[in-house]
Amino acid sequence: MRINRLQSINFVFIVMAISLSFAPFRMYLEQSMFLQMVIQLPILFIGGALISKTKCVTQFFLSIELINVYGLTSFMLAQVILVYWMLPISIDRAVVIPWVDGIKVISMMIAGVCVGQALDKAPLAIQLFFIGYFTAMMIWLGLYFATTEVRLCNVYSLSSQHITGYGLVTISGILLAWWSWRVLKDRTLF
Repeated sequence: MRINRLQSINFVFIVMAISLSFAPFRMYLEQSMFLQMVIQLPILFIGGALISKTKCVTQFFLSIELINVYGLTSFMLAQVILVYWMLPISIDRAVVIPWVDGIKVISMMIAGVCVGQALDKAPLAIQLFFIGYFTAMMIWLGLYFATTEVRLCNVYSLSSQHITGYGLVTISGILLAWWSWRVLKDRTLF
């Protein structure tokens, strides 16, 4: 059986992201808020988005189409998951409690699957609402992380929090640029 390019890329993303949660890489994840929030979480999300294009996932979403009109349910579930993992207390728990880290891995991949499917179904206005809301929230949180002198995570240092803040703002810009490019490439706006 031949593995296509998308499946191999997906496999690499998933292995990279999950391996950060296990020894010997876990010690680096425990020491760096940046590594967890700016590297691992986006890689898990991208891995999930790549999984969303597989045949079995597409068939599953077709079977729940009645409750996922225009991808709204998918977007809302993804939004809840993403917001939860942006909370400093959630990140602390993922570092301290290994099974919470496992839930983080699974839930972030689910969020990626949901957004991957929702982007194919949602009209431009719905995409703009969810992508715009999430990126605005991530920019605000990133700026807050970068500028506050209050240590928000008990596990990580203030300097790690500041670097993570700038990383979140950068990821937000990349996400907005990617989404804008995707919209302009796939649709005629006028």
